[in-house]
Amino acid sequence: MARKEDRTSVWKCGIEQAFHDGKIPFNKPISCHLYPIRVTKLKYHDALNYNLWNICSPACEFGAKLGVPVFRFLKESLTRVYGVDWYEELEVIYAEWLKREGA
Repeated sequence: MARKEDRTSVWKCGIEQAFHDGKIPFNKPISCHLYPIRVTKLKYHDALNYNLWNICSPACEFGAKLGVPVFRFLKESLTRVYGVDWYEELEVIYAEWLKREGA
């Protein structure tokens, strides 16, 4: 399943690692790839919600320290589902949000 490369690295999904290593022709299921984002299918669009889970706290703290929002950490999986144009629009929206927040 998961493996740890050394004491300073992160745990990795065995399916995802095998896919990136070219050992299998498919990536992990999209629900896993998007985690901690959960998708709720609505009538006209999808609702993307962040699932706060204590086991993810170290990753969230590290991301905050680096200034990496969750959606950027999940760029590969979000573009896998919604496409590059959708992701680029998300970046534009985020930049506008930061301007309004005064960040």
